[in-house]
Amino acid sequence: MLRCLVPLLAIGCAMMGSPRPLHAQTATPPTTVSPVAAAPHPDSVAAMTPFARAHAALTTLRERADAEYADPKNKKPELLAELRAKYRAERERVLKAQALTEASYGDLTRRISSDDAARLAFEAALAKVTAK
Repeated sequence: MLRCLVPLLAIGCAMMGSPRPLHAQTATPPTTVSPVAAAPHPDSVAAMTPFARAHAALTTLRERADAEYADPKNKKPELLAELRAKYRAERERVLKAQALTEASYGDLTRRISSDDAARLAFEAALAKVTAK
């Protein structure tokens, strides 16, 4: 008879699920706002706006640089080297203006390509930035 009760007891315990926490054990939310809590969520439109500004500016910069590279009068190696140096300096200036580094820009690029929430926030921020 004891062997028959063991499977029933196991099924009963599995159906009950995990125990619920007692009310007295739940933590009360803090009344003061810490600086970390005040920062926007990393996938929010506000957090993605600097990245969107940098992305739009870098896209324009890249298109202009590609046109300069393709110009027949700029085909000399020394002119191309000057244009590349100018492009790198401008790119660094754009990133610095948005408080980004090459590494952080690359990290954000990878994140929006693999995270749907980040991608949606970026697209909304980009639409907001380019609408102005």
